[in-house]
Amino acid sequence: MMSSLANTILFLALVTTSVMVAVMYVKLRKLDRYHAEYQQIFDKTGTALTAAQKAVVGFGAEGKETLSALAQRIEEAQAVARQLEALTQEARQQIHSRSGIVRS
Repeated sequence: MMSSLANTILFLALVTTSVMVAVMYVKLRKLDRYHAEYQQIFDKTGTALTAAQKAVVGFGAEGKETLSALAQRIEEAQAVARQLEALTQEARQQIHSRSGIVRS
């Protein structure tokens, strides 16, 4: 009788352990699938961040080129403005000198 009771307890322990192992196995497989999905997401995120970094570097280089071209155009515009100012002043002087000749 004692042996039969011990065998029953051991059998129930074996069944319980087997069920727990099966449940753990299912959970581990699900975790493995999640891990694979997360790995894909992290890989895509890394690729996206690398592309964003390249874009920012490209924008920086293009911005420097644009800024340099703009600075050059501003210098050209300032030179033209100085020439225009000089021509305007010269024209005023000629007008004043002619008006002085006509009055005499």
